[in-house]
Amino acid sequence: MLQFPLKIFLSLVLASTGCAPAAEKPKAPLAAKVTASKPVAAPAKDTIPKPPDLDPAQFPFIDFSVNTIERAESLQSFFKRLDALKSGKSNQVRVLHIGDSHIQGDYFTGWLRAFFQEEFGQAGRGLVFPYQQAGSYNARDVKTNSKGNWQGRKSTFQNTEIPIGLSGMGMRTYYEDFELSIYPQDRYGLDQRFNSVTIFHEKGPEIFDMLVETGKTTPLAPPKLAGTKSITGSIESKPVLVTGTSSHKVRSGESLYSISRRYHCNIADLRKLNRLNSNLIHPGDVLKVPASNWVAPRTAPAPSPDLNTFIEAGAKMVAGTYDSTQPFLSVVHLDTLTSVLRIKGLKNQPRQERTTLFGFLLENNSKPGLLYCAAGANGVTYYHYNHAQYFVDQAAMLFPDLIIISLGTNEAFLPGSKMAEVEREVAAFLGKLQAKMPQVPILVTIHPDVLKNKSVDNTIGLQVRDILRRQTQEHQVAIWDLHQVMGGLGSMRRWRSGGLAQADGIHFTERGYLVKAQLLYSALMKAYAAN
Repeated sequence: MLQFPLKIFLSLVLASTGCAPAAEKPKAPLAAKVTASKPVAAPAKDTIPKPPDLDPAQFPFIDFSVNTIERAESLQSFFKRLDALKSGKSNQVRVLHIGDSHIQGDYFTGWLRAFFQEEFGQAGRGLVFPYQQAGSYNARDVKTNSKGNWQGRKSTFQNTEIPIGLSGMGMRTYYEDFELSIYPQDRYGLDQRFNSVTIFHEKGPEIFDMLVETGKTTPLAPPKLAGTKSITGSIESKPVLVTGTSSHKVRSGESLYSISRRYHCNIADLRKLNRLNSNLIHPGDVLKVPASNWVAPRTAPAPSPDLNTFIEAGAKMVAGTYDSTQPFLSVVHLDTLTSVLRIKGLKNQPRQERTTLFGFLLENNSKPGLLYCAAGANGVTYYHYNHAQYFVDQAAMLFPDLIIISLGTNEAFLPGSKMAEVEREVAAFLGKLQAKMPQVPILVTIHPDVLKNKSVDNTIGLQVRDILRRQTQEHQVAIWDLHQVMGGLGSMRRWRSGGLAQADGIHFTERGYLVKAQLLYSALMKAYAAN
């Protein structure tokens, strides 16, 4: 029996998810009674009970003997980062999970986030995107609303100039007074509050400035610096501290001294910026560092349109101006934890005409923990991410410690004549990630077994599986074979009979996504213990 040393809030709520090749929203997961396992009782609100164990006798259609991570030795650096986090030698570990609408709906990744954060600490919700405003559907634990007309790009095949970024989509507005609100919801018993926001957005002279508000909070007032700006007006939130920062991933042999010299600051500045109690750092740690043209506050920096500023009577202003040190992101550091993010458009120059957004990274860096980021879009393939203009560059700016890729379902519905193209796209994507982030380990999860027309075995899926196995071997990355763990060709029928998959033979029920998450987490933790 697989045991999980965790306590997770088991709330089974109906919502939409799935990974259909079509762009339309898939059906909501069914609330069917599980006939192949023990019934799951809904816990009382705000309790965190232990999740049900996966007993092989209750799931005879699952092949538990192959629920392993192949080439797990390639994940050594990630496992060492987990060790450092557990021992207090590191403040944060980051995971980036890339995929299709299995990921967009956040059922599968939501449970994985809950398992990891309950064991290794909660560092915030991670990456969020207002998919609803882009014309799709939000993750189950994120609510959004907005003012203004938005144009979304959900696929590289769409004939639009909107670029695609980190979240697998992009959205744009020409409405200068736009407003956008994001409300992370507590679906898994996790602390969704945050005190740092990274906005992934387009920059340039034609891009609107933005005001960032954080709801009703009581932060400490920031110090007054020479050369700062004030924005007056009716704004609900309190002042927030704004710094011109970037990120630096510590390499072997580096020290706070060498990093401080590189960024023209001193060790005390770095310790204060990262809330370090000592000079001890470790390879792989992600440090906040001053931007290249940043000057320590004590020297009273001169005004610069490229620098973030203090907003004295309202919210943080994010300039649309291009900054070569941060070409597609802006970081807002808050003085308190909050659970609401509000963005407002601000036209300060005649040339400003639009805003393009790619995602928001919500962090809680007031305590050590793991940040689990999910980037997914309905109906996409490896081709989509290869041709997403900003995806790889923005993914690198997350500084992940592990990349998980869950794609292949939509490729399984392509004709057999397209398999050579599929293999080229898989090879290209793995190659791009390894070239951009050579030190970051990758785990590829093979797609599930799926049925054609609800009942026909999908043999193309076997060809896609073979492609993924060849390319992961070629690129020496880890692999988790969900297709085999499910039971192989035709196993989707048995999952459906057991209440774990929906009638269409493609999508899972929420219980099914929970079981998938338990299987992958168990395989990873077994590999972690062994390595």
